[in-house]
Amino acid sequence: MTVLTIKAKHDHLAKVASTRDYVKALAEFVWNALDADATEVSVEFARNPLGGLSSILIRDNGTGINKTRADHDFESLGESWKLQASRTPVHSRVIHGKEGQGRLRFYSLAQKAHWTSSYSDDGDLFELTIDIDADRLQTSTVSEPVPAPDGSTTGTVVELSSLKDTFDWLTSEEARSDFGAIFAPYALQYPGVAIFYDGHRVDPNATIEKAHEFETRPIICPGRVVRDMSLRVIEWKGKVGSRKIYFGGESGVVLGAQAANVTAPGFDFSVYAYSPFFQEIANANLLEVDGLTDPDFARVLEYIRDEVGDYFRTRQAEKSGELIQELMDAGVYPYEGEPKDEVERRERQVFDIATHAVSSYSRDFKKADNPLKKITLGLLREAISHNPESVSRILKAVFNLPKTRQDEFSNLLDKTELGHIISASSLIADRVVALKVLGEMVFEPKHRQSMKERGELDVLVRDNTWIFGEGFHFTLQEAGLTKIMNRISEELALKRAKGAKMRKPDGKIGRVDSFMGRVVPHPDRLHREFLLVELKRPSLIVGRKELDQLEDYVNAILAQPDFISTSTFWNFYLVSGEYDAVVKERITQKERPVGLYLDKPNHRVWVKSWAELIRDSESRLQFVQEKLRIEVSAEEIEVRIAQLKSSILKVETERPTEPPPQAPVASTPEFAVSPQ
Repeated sequence: MTVLTIKAKHDHLAKVASTRDYVKALAEFVWNALDADATEVSVEFARNPLGGLSSILIRDNGTGINKTRADHDFESLGESWKLQASRTPVHSRVIHGKEGQGRLRFYSLAQKAHWTSSYSDDGDLFELTIDIDADRLQTSTVSEPVPAPDGSTTGTVVELSSLKDTFDWLTSEEARSDFGAIFAPYALQYPGVAIFYDGHRVDPNATIEKAHEFETRPIICPGRVVRDMSLRVIEWKGKVGSRKIYFGGESGVVLGAQAANVTAPGFDFSVYAYSPFFQEIANANLLEVDGLTDPDFARVLEYIRDEVGDYFRTRQAEKSGELIQELMDAGVYPYEGEPKDEVERRERQVFDIATHAVSSYSRDFKKADNPLKKITLGLLREAISHNPESVSRILKAVFNLPKTRQDEFSNLLDKTELGHIISASSLIADRVVALKVLGEMVFEPKHRQSMKERGELDVLVRDNTWIFGEGFHFTLQEAGLTKIMNRISEELALKRAKGAKMRKPDGKIGRVDSFMGRVVPHPDRLHREFLLVELKRPSLIVGRKELDQLEDYVNAILAQPDFISTSTFWNFYLVSGEYDAVVKERITQKERPVGLYLDKPNHRVWVKSWAELIRDSESRLQFVQEKLRIEVSAEEIEVRIAQLKSSILKVETERPTEPPPQAPVASTPEFAVSPQ
């Protein structure tokens, strides 16, 4: 018997031998068997009477380990015989290991590793055993060769015993799938080799749905250019792949793996990337490290994920197309003809993918009759059209889609940017409607003379503060500002009350104008910015009197103790149908925008006509619409106008037959309105 001591310390060997990928640890012994020209290798799990794992065996029919090789290889680390060979001596297959470290991978699984190997020497068959203990990795015990028992053949059995954990997961379908994905390329390359895992043969030909080879392109990394990486993706028919990227060296043998992290709803796949670059990374024992910081490897990994992600988006479209054609033929597809614009084109893309997800994972949908499918898909279309962010919740609540698939769909929705596009489309439609209705309210004779600032104009303006500028698109209500404005309104009304006409029918004093205030969000939490709008009825021509009243109100606001010595800015707007020559002179001063009456360090005062506000708003709206290339149909606009008129103008309007449903308008807090 020979006792061999590796010339390295135990702690170093333990670091080299450790792995969190237990399937990979077992795979190392299988690679060793294949490198020994085995044509059949099996990973077997021995169970105790209670059904738990007692040991793991890796059995092969290779050429075995002779005494000379055992003495050399088990005494050395990194001096394997494979360094001098590129192919196996008998079958001329590519060689996997060259580092002489694979035999130590048992360390993460078991306390002991025992080899029993039979080999041929000058026509005679001999057998020897090798033992390594996890507590003494630097020591290997190699027995003297003895004649092999009658009927023996060459080969090796490795037994891993005294397991460090239960390792029941190793017998699961997931572990078997991961093992199969590792050896699938090898099995494809060498169909005469039979590899078994827990009694199941690795047979990729029976489980491959589709394989795709990517074009080789140079990858520019921070420290180098990787020019020779081959990339392949295999789609599996069932749960075979574990959605990993497997990295191999120049020989095409898998060295390590990382999670794919690729959005591909409905696909089970494995990705294989081969390059000498990965051999370098494997030599540094880095392929298993999560969050690898090597900048070159990180860039290559990003490239792989981008390429594979693009591939599966194309495949998803192909699969969805087949299903969509079936739905069209059945008359349940909720769209007709070609998309009318870019929004509907993107909308259909997401709808088709969501429908494919539903069809793949909802048994109830598959069994449903066509009328029910038509109703269901119609509801799904409405959700995507008007609130795409809610679709993931619908897929869970209605179709019971698994969470992993929900997450994939959410990621896919983010990639299409449909939510942003539909939101922009809905925003444009809402603004077109608001401007059309506002124009009718302030310009049409039948409304212009009777239109009131309270209960009519203010209702429309409070939800459309964007007409004063995009900076006021989002504004907030503040109770404190409301109280202050109420207080000032009462004070000013008392000062101005000179006759009965300033009194309300009940005899109480109040304001006749409509003044509304909003808080404008600001990144500095200590700074406050306000938008205050005084609305005048469209028939009123604003003159000096109204301008003086506005200035009184501005001064009263600014003088309030609530705002003294604070970081505050005010935007005041006086809006009416027309203004006289005196006002025009004051708001058309040189080197100032038209309408700017006062421009002070802490406030600006504007006077605008409805015509000017509407014209400015239409100009901004047209610019956004052209940039986004979004069109809103005339039919949709008419329906929305009818609904808005009905709610604001209190008029009965004839609705078109079967109008498309109204997209939900973003909820905006109420303006703070001074009481009359």
